[in-house]
Amino acid sequence: MRTIAESALAARAYRTEAVNFQSHGVSLAGTLFTPISTPTPPPCVVILGPFGFVKEMSPMEYATRLARAGFAALIFDPRFSGESGGTPRRLESPTAKIADVGAAIDFLMTRTDLATNKLAALGICQGSSEMIAVAASDPRVKVLATVSGQYLYRENLEGFFGGGGPTLDERIARGRKAKAAFETSGVVEYTAVVDPLDKAAGLPWPPINAWYQPWTTPKWGEPSRWENRYATMSDAEVWTFDVDPYAAQVKVPTLLIHGEQSDGLVAAVTHVFDRIPATDKHMDVIADVFHTRFYDDPLVIEPAATRVADWFRSHLN
Repeated sequence: MRTIAESALAARAYRTEAVNFQSHGVSLAGTLFTPISTPTPPPCVVILGPFGFVKEMSPMEYATRLARAGFAALIFDPRFSGESGGTPRRLESPTAKIADVGAAIDFLMTRTDLATNKLAALGICQGSSEMIAVAASDPRVKVLATVSGQYLYRENLEGFFGGGGPTLDERIARGRKAKAAFETSGVVEYTAVVDPLDKAAGLPWPPINAWYQPWTTPKWGEPSRWENRYATMSDAEVWTFDVDPYAAQVKVPTLLIHGEQSDGLVAAVTHVFDRIPATDKHMDVIADVFHTRFYDDPLVIEPAATRVADWFRSHLN
């Protein structure tokens, strides 16, 4: 009987390595995917996923493909989620995730078997906004790509929460109320990430619910590594985060891949693209593709991951 890692190695797909590293005193759990055989140490990619993600979701889909393409790809559970430590559990914090990416890069820099001077960043969905912030401030990131970004800026978020249920400002207010209660009593209030009927859920749209719900099953063990809840206080930070000032500081080569029906439609990705001052930047819009198809549909992921790999390779070699 073989382990999954042994099967991948035997199939000459990629190597997998469970890794742990520290971020602000908290242990983070990750998986490092590396190519089977390269003549020189492979370049590195750090990947960040959607709102409420764990590493086995969309980050793994891109990491496996990038490893086959010759990259060492690191995915990890952010603080407060999955197999990583930190409390309160299921806190969504862009600030913490940005710092966690920095810690992941610190970890990669300790590896003598990797080309740590050739480092790329990939953000998926809301991870796109956070990776833009990383690329804007961390000189170790040499090239950036985003896929189906949820770009956090007020106009886009007002549209996102414009279909009934709590408005953007009402969500921010409930987050601040929950945060004040936590600071007073230590009690953590939770809200469902998705719900097919409740528009007060974190992501109140049936197609998004349809993608997240299967992850509540024991697919990855019992209990599931993904929980359909997040700390309500997260609303105070997530929905006030503004990607615009970070986008205005991105100077590294940048590729934005977006579905015609990804969050915010073409207007959102254009909004961010126009604010990035990098002289080497490109935007690919894929016709007729909905946001979450970039998470799990091979017909969409394969060409997207290939495009990302080509972009990274051309700017790291």
